[in-house]
Parts: sequence; structure tokens; C-alpha cells
Amino acid sequence: MAVSLGFFTLPSGADLGIPSNVVLSFNFSDNSFPASISTGPNNLNPFNVIADVVPQNTGGVIRMVAIAPASSTVNNLVCSFQPVQQGEVECAFNFTADGVWTVRAQYATDSKSGVSSVSSTSLRVAN
Repeated sequence: MAVSLGFFTLPSGADLGIPSNVVLSFNFSDNSFPASISTGPNNLNPFNVIADVVPQNTGGVIRMVAIAPASSTVNNLVCSFQPVQQGEVECAFNFTADGVWTVRAQYATDSKSGVSSVSSTSLRVAN
């Protein structure tokens, strides 16, 4: 028996703490399927979050953090720094609690440099 989880996305906003020409945005579907997931009785299918990088030919790395709803007892989810490939980085998250999750994408020129661009978005997860 599968249970569907619904997602409601709020607009993302970029926070460029250090001047940079890199802009991050979010994408939740590759346009071949709607942005949704189903849960099974013993497992959760991951929900893919894609961080798009502009300009597209920018190198560097991105780390994403999914911050759990304040009312939940679950831990935040972290997707380690990954190299930007073809203008994007994709992370799969298993959202295990209902509520509003905040997803932050953090851009750096390499995994040893400081973060130079951050973008956040919110997802509402509900059974």
C-alpha cells in the first residue's frame, strides 16, 4: 500500500553573502514526471531536489541541507559537496516528517573554500 506525500513549494530566494556572479535556483522535476513521491510500508522513495547554477558553465561544488520542521523529532538531512555538472547538482532526500522543510543550497568554488552563494526554498511535506 502506498501513501502519497504532497509537496507545496514556496519561491526560493538567493542570499549572496559574498559578492559573486553565481546565482542558484531550485528545480523539483526533470519535466518527465510531476514533482511528487510515494511512500511504501517499509521504505521511502527519495525526492530529488536539483540546484541550478547560473551561469550554466560555472564550475564549483554545491552542498544541500534539508532542515527538518521545528515540530518534528527527526534530524536535518545533508547532501555533501558535489561538483557542478552541466549547470546543476542533484540531491535525493527522504523526507520522513510532515511539515515545512527548508532546503538550502550552498555554492563554493571548491570544497575547501568558503561558501559564496546560498539559496533557500521551503517544501511542505504531508501524508
